Amino acid sequence: MKNSFCTALLASTALTILASAGVSLAGEPTPAPGTTRYLVERTFPAGALDGVDAAAKKKVNANNSTLNVTWEKSYANANKTKTYCVYDAPSEAAVREAAKLNGLPVDSLIAIPSDLKAEPRGAIQEIGKGQHRYLVKRTGAANVKGDGDARFGVSLLTSYATKDRSTSFWVYGAPSFSAVESAAKASGSPFESIVEIPETLYPN
Repeated sequence: MKNSFCTALLASTALTILASAGVSLAGEPTPAPGTTRYLVERTFPAGALDGVDAAAKKKVNANNSTLNVTWEKSYANANKTKTYCVYDAPSEAAVREAAKLNGLPVDSLIAIPSDLKAEPRGAIQEIGKGQHRYLVKRTGAANVKGDGDARFGVSLLTSYATKDRSTSFWVYGAPSFSAVESAAKASGSPFESIVEIPETLYPN
């Protein structure tokens, strides 16, 4: 009984911590051992993703599962013409084959096994009132000083990087583009691009 109580207490505490960090859980499948995380950038015609419903997601997930590929989430711009999709898969080839099965374009594909600020698999990012979400891409050493982000009202939600951390992707909540740009400049680490990504597609 004591052990059960302690386990429940720890679980409750963990969920409270995640909630305070703006994160909740979506109940996504756990990736299989031996897989690597990948980021796929895609471009779609306007309106192409408007019909993505539960049935379409079920078909995509079924096709992915034949290749041991797990769709984690997709960030998207406001009109859903540009997406940044996060997957777990045994190889780059498996991700590309899954895209073919699902009829999805692949602009670029990169392995991002390193978590600079990790979040649980299946996490849903909650964006605070008056906040927007941005994806900042950096190339070069990811030596980012984030201690000044709060001055600009910016908070880091999660980040991904290549194995050698030469390319990294940082997801921020911020009140405006200029705020996240100012914080990025103050971080001391050069950035390649900043894209607003207000939309998210989840597999369930």
